[in-house]
Parts: sequence; structure tokens; C-alpha cells
Amino acid sequence: MKRKLLLLLILAAAVVGWAFLAYVLLNYDLAEKYFGKPYKRQAPDFNLVDQDGRPISLKRFRDKVVLIEWGYTNCPDVCPVTLSKLNKVMEDLGDKAEDVQVLFITVDPERDTADRLKTYVPYFNMGFIGVTGPPEKIEKAAGDYGVTVVKHQEVYGRSEKDHWDRYLMTHTNTVFLVGRDGTLLLTYPHYLLEPANIASDIKRLLQE
Repeated sequence: MKRKLLLLLILAAAVVGWAFLAYVLLNYDLAEKYFGKPYKRQAPDFNLVDQDGRPISLKRFRDKVVLIEWGYTNCPDVCPVTLSKLNKVMEDLGDKAEDVQVLFITVDPERDTADRLKTYVPYFNMGFIGVTGPPEKIEKAAGDYGVTVVKHQEVYGRSEKDHWDRYLMTHTNTVFLVGRDGTLLLTYPHYLLEPANIASDIKRLLQE
């Protein structure tokens, strides 16, 4: 009995070892070919609302490469800078840009209504789509992507009577790239947000 158990444990360890080796080799191949960080797994889908008030999920863009940015319209710095860089990516893609969709998913659904996103997101690029939804669905979607979101206390002026009626959010500043088959292939943390290199990755993906 002990011998059978030992053999089973050895077999299980071997299977796990081969699976781990395959995972490492696959990601090594991605790392060699692409500028972004490899993150190959099925992209978590979501059921949210776009800036026109229509239901939206990744299934709508299954024939396109999707770039997902998480942010909010009251962001004073990082979010607009990232959207500007993604617009530069689209410019660098030229006619290949029609095969790419950028989604800006809010981490602040309390303020970022569909109407608000519709006046904000297209300012950076008319083809970009703003995404919002109920707070609990936004929270779940962010969690599925490993995006950390922290809401800070409201910001005041010189005193509490000088109230700006706003607050700030801290969130993970990473752009996620989803392939045309719905696979989450690459991520671009803030230190890898280089438009020319991101565009190069996308062109290579579209050729495969």
C-alpha cells in the first residue's frame, strides 16, 4: 500500500513538474518575442456598460486585439497620460489601428457615468470606448484582473468649509493586452508604457 502511494506521489510530482516546465517555456517564448510582460491565460470577461449605455463584454471584440486601461475621469495625472500614450499607439499602428480596440474601464463608477465617460474618453481618441457599471461589478472585474483600487478621503482646500467635493483614487496602472482569441497575452506596467514598442507588439500579433 505504501509503495503504491509513493508511486502515485512520484507520478503526481512528475506531472506537476512537466506542467510547470511547459508554462515556463511558453512564457519564455513570449518574453523573447514581445516587449510586454507575458501573461498568457484566458482573459476574464465582464458584463458592464459602455459610454452609450449599451451592455459590453470582451465577446464584442473577439476579432480584435483589445487594450484595457483602468482609470477614472477625475484622475489628475496618470490616467490622461496613459490615454495619450495609447492614442500614440494607435497613430503608430496606421491602418492596423482598425484591428485594435482600446477600453477605458473606470475604477470610480460612483462619478463616472456613461454620459461622463462619453464626454471624456473620445477626447483622446474617437475610437476609444469608456466602460462603467454597478460598483460591485466594477470591483469584481478589477479583482479578476488583479487591479488594486483604493478610494481616498475627500480632498479639501484650506479648511473643511472649502470643500472641493471630490476624492482621489489609487489604482494599478497597467495596460492589459487581450488577443483576438480572447487570451490575455501581455501586460504593460507603467514603466513599460512605450507607444512604439506596444505598437510593434501588436503588429507582430496581427501577423500571426
